[in-house]
Amino acid sequence: MIKYGLLVLSVLSCLGASTSAAAINTNVEDRCHALNNLHLDNARVVNTEIIVDSFSPSSKLSDTLRGATTEEIVDLPQICRVELTIQPTINVEIWLPTNWNQRLQSIGGGGYAGFIPYDKLAEAVKHGYVAASTDTGHTGNLMDGKFVLKDRKLQNDLLTDFAYRSVHEMTVKTKQIIMSYYGQAANYAYWNGCSTGGRQGLMEAQKYPDDYDGLYIAAPAIHWDKFVPAELWPQVVMQEELGRPFEEEKLEKVRKMIIELADEKDGINDGLVSDPTTLFVNQELLINAGLDDDEIRALQKIWQGPTDSNGKFLWFGIEPTAPLDVLASSKGPFPIPVDYLKYWVKKSPNFDWRRLGYRGFENYFNESVELFRPIMGTDNPDLTEFKRLGGKMIIWHGLNDRLIAPKGTIQYYNNVWKMMGGYDSVDDFLKLYLAPGVDHCNGGDGPDKVNGFESMVVWVEKKQAPTRLIAQKIEDGEITIQRPLCQYPQKTIYKGEGDTNNPENFICQ
Repeated sequence: MIKYGLLVLSVLSCLGASTSAAAINTNVEDRCHALNNLHLDNARVVNTEIIVDSFSPSSKLSDTLRGATTEEIVDLPQICRVELTIQPTINVEIWLPTNWNQRLQSIGGGGYAGFIPYDKLAEAVKHGYVAASTDTGHTGNLMDGKFVLKDRKLQNDLLTDFAYRSVHEMTVKTKQIIMSYYGQAANYAYWNGCSTGGRQGLMEAQKYPDDYDGLYIAAPAIHWDKFVPAELWPQVVMQEELGRPFEEEKLEKVRKMIIELADEKDGINDGLVSDPTTLFVNQELLINAGLDDDEIRALQKIWQGPTDSNGKFLWFGIEPTAPLDVLASSKGPFPIPVDYLKYWVKKSPNFDWRRLGYRGFENYFNESVELFRPIMGTDNPDLTEFKRLGGKMIIWHGLNDRLIAPKGTIQYYNNVWKMMGGYDSVDDFLKLYLAPGVDHCNGGDGPDKVNGFESMVVWVEKKQAPTRLIAQKIEDGEITIQRPLCQYPQKTIYKGEGDTNNPENFICQ
């Protein structure tokens, strides 16, 4: 990967030790406002300002599902905040800290995007990074997919911006702004994203492999064309098999019984199942949980994942240890696949998912793959150019993810192996980790604070490849669980003695 510029003294050092704080601030302010006059192709800086200590997002949307925090962000270092618009409607935020570490960290979005994750930008600049993120070309709730449709026609420009153009253009423009503001290029550029942010990072590696030196990718929304329709499958199954939703209390009872039974097999009684992907749920357990024959059949179909009318596999279901309170909610389906069905595939805002049935679902799934795999699939396993340029990538996925099946991520990783010559060929630039008990991006019963980003930076800059990551569960400021995550396909095995919160008491095999 090309390194931009040579290490130079920090901005403060260049100004001299005797320079007053007022003079420093004046210098920073002048350089910040000078960015308003910077010429950029197909883009313009619409606002610059100096932020010190705190920042209050000016969002007009208070819905927490929108994705952007609306709370005041405090304890910020001094930054030059840049608001950038890339034609036609891509909004970008770039935060430039005075005490810069000569690195760029770009932050991914979630769901249908449409927002700026200010809290994640703040976290990055507090560690000295220039931070950048984009709304991907539209503004709205992250659950709202209607932006691609106007007058019952797909808006291909907006779709392209959402799929990949916005992130690449943001990256190019941010590097230009860094050069103008600091007088030097970033030495390293990193990507940090989960879910849609993970998909964005993979798209960068596949389509623009020289944009980033390192990519940190969690629970990626890879195979968008398959997993988004699959999120509607549990509702279709309940309608067809039961004519009603499950009682959510009953589903949670089943889940806890599965975890309790399987938990004993890994040597630690901690409420976590180390590998739910290999579980076989005995029908007797489901009977003991109070399910009738119809409910057992429906639940097994949900876990199995979508199939066609002949029973042929279409896509993965989530694991039996993952909560079903979202995808099989008694309150109705998850909004993302509903909007996808109405606006993206059927191009009919009034289309009712209840009309599908099994045959209609199969058609919906196949239409999705045909229409959107070429632009949204992000499943190209050929990462030859990314590897050649020296790029590094760490992917991790929570095994109790309630939204995106981790088996899809495992499948992609295995396909990279097949395409690029096996484990040894892939291991020097790409590693996958699976996190027991962890939900989508974070949360769940398992340790969800993973030191993967830091490990990736060390891998890129010091050529020290990680063998395992450390994951922690932090509650009320205390570490309640600490585990190593072994590199897939290795398993994390407890030695059988010693503190289970000490990673040294585990081996990878």
